[in-house]
Amino acid sequence: MKRRMAAGAAALALVTGGGVLAGCGSSDSSSASSTSTAASDTTAQAPNGVEKLSAQEIASKSKAAAASASSVTVSGTLDMNGDAVGLDLSMGEKAASGSVTLNGMEVQLRAVDGKVYLKFDPADLAKVVSDDPSSAAADQIRSVIGDKWLVVPTDSGGGDLAQVATFGSKDGFLEDIFKDANKATVAGTGDVNGTPVVLLEGSTDSGTLAVQTVGEPYPVQIKGNKGGSSGTVDFSKWNAPVDVTAPTDVLDLSALAGASN
Repeated sequence: MKRRMAAGAAALALVTGGGVLAGCGSSDSSSASSTSTAASDTTAQAPNGVEKLSAQEIASKSKAAAASASSVTVSGTLDMNGDAVGLDLSMGEKAASGSVTLNGMEVQLRAVDGKVYLKFDPADLAKVVSDDPSSAAADQIRSVIGDKWLVVPTDSGGGDLAQVATFGSKDGFLEDIFKDANKATVAGTGDVNGTPVVLLEGSTDSGTLAVQTVGEPYPVQIKGNKGGSSGTVDFSKWNAPVDVTAPTDVLDLSALAGASN
């Protein structure tokens, strides 16, 4: 993969591997409000009392609740020091479907039966395969891939695309949200689109995580607006079914080995 994809993958790594409480940009307690989607219909749910706990206890309970859920929908955009990552994904324990946008390149994703499939818009292929979209190597790979889905290894063999493939299940993504939670502090309470929340804020220039204070203490939102980061990612539709069908027009990424050299 060439520089543009590498830049997007680097931003993606900050979202998934840096930990929201370690590197997303901080936020005022009053700012987590009107523009986001609630984690679920909370109007009839009883208070869970997590706002009375320490930041570390809140994070622990929220992490456990998220881990025990069967699925979640994640949507929104974070700009990480100029690298924009957009998410619109429904993620289950062993399946996922939706899209990831890296610096304007939309990648469709499906995960099912232990495999992760990615698909690019044909117009974006040249941005992925070569620094020179008019090169013979770019033309060769475009002709091979066409409109096919790619099966992507989720280990180092997948290169930069392996980081996109980590969205194949919710558990790895949600696990990383709570990294460095031991450094978090409680930054007050508020609401996110009508859902009451408690706000956890990391160290200087790190992110704000909203956790709902009714029903299960699910994460509701992550938000950044300082330290070179901005944007919002929302969590909704906890435990909704995630039905995914494997694509049929598929190309194994290993078939492209060496083609872009």
